[in-house]
This record gives sequence, C-alpha cells and structure tokens, in this order.
Amino acid sequence: MRKCRWLLLLVCFLFVGCGTKFAYNNISWFVVSYIEDFVSLSNSQESELEARLDSLQAWHKQTQLPLYIEQLQVLQNINRSELSPAFVVEQSEQIKNHIRSIVNKFSPDIYALSMQLSPKQDREFLTNFRKKQQEFYEERLSLNDDDSKERYRDRIEERLERWLGSISKEQKQIIVTWSQEWINTNDSWREYQNNTYQDLTLLMEEKSDLHISQPIIMKLLLNNESYYPDGLESQLNKNMQTSAKFLVDIAAVSSDKQWSYFINELESLESTLITLQE
Repeated sequence: MRKCRWLLLLVCFLFVGCGTKFAYNNISWFVVSYIEDFVSLSNSQESELEARLDSLQAWHKQTQLPLYIEQLQVLQNINRSELSPAFVVEQSEQIKNHIRSIVNKFSPDIYALSMQLSPKQDREFLTNFRKKQQEFYEERLSLNDDDSKERYRDRIEERLERWLGSISKEQKQIIVTWSQEWINTNDSWREYQNNTYQDLTLLMEEKSDLHISQPIIMKLLLNNESYYPDGLESQLNKNMQTSAKFLVDIAAVSSDKQWSYFINELESLESTLITLQE
C-alpha cells in the first residue's frame, strides 16, 4: 500500500549488485517475507500473492532486464573525460523509471490483494506500518544536521568504494565538500511520513467505499510525491544536481586502476543480468 521497499529490491539486485541468480529467482519468497513483517497472510492470500509475483517476474525478465543491460552498456561505453552532470542525472532518472515501471505493472495486483485483507489484518498492517515509520525516524530522521551529514558522507564513501575499490585522499576531500552542500531533508520526510499515515488510516476506515479507497491506494502507489510537503521536491532536485556535480569531480580525479575496477564491475553486473534471462 505504498511504494514498498521490496519493489526496490528488484533494482537493488541488478544495479547495486547485492543479489544473485538465486535471489532473483526466489524474489517471491523475499517479498512475502517482507510483507509479513507488516501483516500476517492466510495460506490462500500467500498463494495468490506468490502467483501474481511469478507473473510479475516473467514480465520483468522479458521486458525489463533487456533495458537494464542496455543501460549498463551505455555506462561502459562512456569516456571518463566526457562524463557530465547531465549524463549522471539522466542515468539516475532512467533507474527511477525502471522502478516506476515495476510499480505501475504491479499496482493493480496490490490493490486487489489489499481489498482481501480483513479488518483485523488492516489494523495489524496499520500498527506495524506506523511502528516501522517510527523506527526509521529514530534511526535516521531524528539525527541533527551534523550527524545527518556525517551519516551521508559515510554512505557516499561506502558506495564509491563498492564501485571504485578504494578512495583516495583527494576524493575523500571532495566527499566532505559534497556532504556539506547536501540539503538535510529529515524534517520534510517526517512530514511525508505523517501525510502517508493519515491517508492509510482513512483508507482502512473507508475501505468498503470504493469511491474513497480506490483513489487513495492508487495515489499511495502511483503518486506518492503528492504527499511531499512544500519545498521537498525542489530540495531533492537540488541534492540530485549536487550529487551529479560531485560524482563527475570524483571521476575526473580517479586513477586508471579505479576506472578499470568500475568498468569491470559493470561488465560483471551485465553478465549477471544476461544469466538471469536464461
């Protein structure tokens, strides 16, 4: 009933390299396990969910994996000296579009399944959803500005090490500057949490009225940006532009060894995606 994290797992497996053929071929298990963190499903509900996920995966394998491979090939062919912030933003938008395609494809299934939940399951889901929101708030959104920037800086270093193998002192200094220009959006995300929770509560209360429930659930799935508080979207766009600029700076001072490592990782990922199509 939201743009669930498990939808992101599909792209995570592919573009971050955090999955294998086994994980992809058993994505139904991961999804069911994740959903049952929020609500306990009956055997029949679980079986129907798995069947719908199998259908989604077949579609994904046939139509989406080729798009990922095509994008990886573009990334492999880019010349380091030709890398630009505009190119980085374009690639990021493509990944977002991959996620939107999955959400759009599976939204009718999520809607149908959500209508099968009993009032008891609705209450369980709502309770656990709020609990997860609070945990996320305490872990990340409650941090002050300095701590948030430090956490952001650590995440950048970790991700760059994933793709470059190591980080030089010069690159670490670029990351420090990057993190200082990053806009802290914690307060806005807390407001976003509250906005989505309010609509979820209304959805549970008025689920029998399709004129109310259907627009809400489709809004939660397909237009979650509508829950953004004023200013958040512009802040996110600004952060994206900042990230693109500094990623180009990181690449510009990268060594031949680092760039070769990056290309090798892309080639390995492409090979994995090709194998997943079999």
